[in-house]
Order: sequence, then C-alpha cells, then structure tokens
Amino acid sequence: MKGIDTNILVRYLVQDDPIQGELAAAYISEIKTSGESCFINNIVLCELVWVLKSAYKLSRSQIISNLELILQVDIFEFEDKSAAWWAVEQMKQGKADFSDYLIGKINQQAGCRETASFDAKLNNAEGFTLL
Repeated sequence: MKGIDTNILVRYLVQDDPIQGELAAAYISEIKTSGESCFINNIVLCELVWVLKSAYKLSRSQIISNLELILQVDIFEFEDKSAAWWAVEQMKQGKADFSDYLIGKINQQAGCRETASFDAKLNNAEGFTLL
C-alpha cells in the first residue's frame, strides 16, 4: 500500500494541469497494476473537500459526487471508510461541512457521547451539541 497526498488526489480527479494530472493518473495506475492500493487518510479527505470547494468552486452536490466516486474505487483504501461514508450521507441531509460530520463520527467511535460546537450548521445533527 502507498499513501497519497491531497494534491495527487486533486490532480487525479480534476485533471486541470495536464502534466500533473497525467503523472497522478500514471502513478495510481502503476500501483493498481502492481496489485497494491492507495491509502487515503481522513486529513486528505478533508483537505480534498476544502480544495474542491474553495479553489475549484465545486457545488456541494459535485463535492458529494466526487467523494462517492473515490469511496467506491477499489484502488483506494481509507483510514475509516465507514466514517467517511457516514459523513457523506450526513452532508446530503444537513448543511455542515464534510469535516464536521467526520469529526463527529470519529469522536463517537472513540466513545464520546457528544461533540460540542459553535457551528450553527450542526444544529440537530446527530451526536452534536451546540454551545
């Protein structure tokens, strides 16, 4: 297994830079051909969402589609795939960011009864308490 950073994943998905996009795709293809997988940790997923939203101005639905796409590709392994899927599903229903939902789920899995936040977008979100 080989880890990939956010910038590799972004170039692989967006293909806005022909040289870097091709290098990222070739690298991931090489890994797949060798029978290995690419590891994507939770920080990379959160950074990916931030980059797609802030730099590429993708809509919420486009970001959700990109997350669903990479979560389904067999070449990718994840730090916590079930938590990532849960966060995507919460994004579809709520207004908060992917990272907020992922934080809440990871905290819940660690034994937290709740996650406190000032973020009004998390009002009524499962596992959160607004202060």
